[in-house]
Amino acid sequence: MEGWIWLLFAAMGVGGALSVMFSRNIVHCGYGLLFALLSVSAMYVFLGADFLAATQVIVYVGGILVLVVFAVMMTHRIQAEDLNEEVIQPVAAGLAALFVLALSGTVIVDHAWPVLKHLGEPLPSTRPIGRGFLTRFLMPFEFASVLLLVAMIGAAMFSRERRDDGGDD
Repeated sequence: MEGWIWLLFAAMGVGGALSVMFSRNIVHCGYGLLFALLSVSAMYVFLGADFLAATQVIVYVGGILVLVVFAVMMTHRIQAEDLNEEVIQPVAAGLAALFVLALSGTVIVDHAWPVLKHLGEPLPSTRPIGRGFLTRFLMPFEFASVLLLVAMIGAAMFSRERRDDGGDD
């Protein structure tokens, strides 16, 4: 039964990715991306990587995808745009895709993958990651968050239009 559920999520991911590739409507592309990202999260659950699954849902589905959908909905002109531009070099793109596929297949086949043996239920990965963030990596984590906050404030300040009120001269 587990294999069938995995195949269902794999099909959902491939279908979502194909929807993103071939849809002419940007809103439909957003929904296809939603299904593709949720299927990746489900794959992480099957691998026992619950932290990655939760991060996938929170960051990508909950943050980035919602931001994209809001940007599309708030911009009325973009819905009328045709997203499918004429492909300039389809042969070169196809050859590059085949090269990447062959290289990936070679790495997958030739790599000596370690065999993982489960003794009972897999342990959750969130507890050691949380302990690491709250003990050993607390200062670098907080420093990175403050640095990103300062960068966002700076970007907002630079992107603002300057008004010349003509106040005190």
